[in-house]
Amino acid sequence: MKIAFASNGGRTLDCHFGHCNSFTIFDFGEKGYRLLESRSLPDPSPESEECDKFQQRVDLILDCTVLFVVKIGGDATKRVLRAGIILLQSEQGSEIVPQLEQLSLMLKDHPPLWLVKTLKRKN
Repeated sequence: MKIAFASNGGRTLDCHFGHCNSFTIFDFGEKGYRLLESRSLPDPSPESEECDKFQQRVDLILDCTVLFVVKIGGDATKRVLRAGIILLQSEQGSEIVPQLEQLSLMLKDHPPLWLVKTLKRKN
């Protein structure tokens, strides 16, 4: 499955979903994880509205199963969840790789039901 991290810098969770211009995408599964790519938003046009900006971000990560963010507002949360993306929040400045390591440990030791179901669906 693909996991997106709201990260302008690519190494840490460093931005609010509505202010994030880049997402770091990893492939994650029972065999581990690997960096796939960084996806950036196109330059904004002056006439775009705030809700369009949310949808633009959701559209950029539509193929992802999980999204890690620092913060996300109510309207954006609804759009992410409606798209079928699992939303996880973490602390500002949290490094991405340890988040993936923690998910890997959870998967090996005591995986939460949502993680098991998601991986089975993706496989």
